Amino acid sequence: MDPDRFQDPLKDTADSASEQPLSQPKNRSELVNFIAAARSQGASDEFISTLLRNFGWPQREIERAYFVVYEELVGIPIPSPSGGQGEAARDAFVYLLSFVTLGIWTQALGEIGFILINHVIPDPLNRGNGDTSLQVAFCLARLLVAYPVYLLLMRMVLKDLAVYREKTYSGVRKWLTYIALLIIALVGIGTLIFFLASFFSGDLTPRFVLKVLVILAIDGSILTYYYQWVQRRPAQA
Repeated sequence: MDPDRFQDPLKDTADSASEQPLSQPKNRSELVNFIAAARSQGASDEFISTLLRNFGWPQREIERAYFVVYEELVGIPIPSPSGGQGEAARDAFVYLLSFVTLGIWTQALGEIGFILINHVIPDPLNRGNGDTSLQVAFCLARLLVAYPVYLLLMRMVLKDLAVYREKTYSGVRKWLTYIALLIIALVGIGTLIFFLASFFSGDLTPRFVLKVLVILAIDGSILTYYYQWVQRRPAQA
């Protein structure tokens, strides 16, 4: 191919357009028409893309124009990927709901632990809360609803990670898990601060220490599991 052909591609395109008008649909954008005309004169896609970027066109607009050009060239639309934004939105929904249900059933579990501690070591200054049946019933209801839902969601997540190994590096998974880890870590830090404040002020009681241990046990277990889980790498095929 003669290299002088591309010394002035815009001039060649304009001359060709004046000699033989483009018979393109009116609803096509000027950018699509320009790319189609330049390609018909032998300009490469790389050359056209660079030219348009240098002229100030955003890369995304150039790509969209090429979508139209190649769809008309092959006569069929570009197939939609199985993932994409819709898949990311679904993953975000599953992760958010799993973390919400995690918070519900772990909070209920901790509250049951508090009720048992209060029953074993009653507070002599507070005898007005003798009947805890309603509180226990509400905790059990949360456990029986939230825990199975959490298990089902985590099963879906783990199955997706096993089938689509690239989702291990998904931004949705990383961001939402680390946000959850931040909240869990703040709960643990706040509990320790409250414990030390009570210790320094001399207000520690066996009931209080046991409740702190319940919180730290649940919080530490979740923190350890999810910190290791988010750093997990896909198994080799």
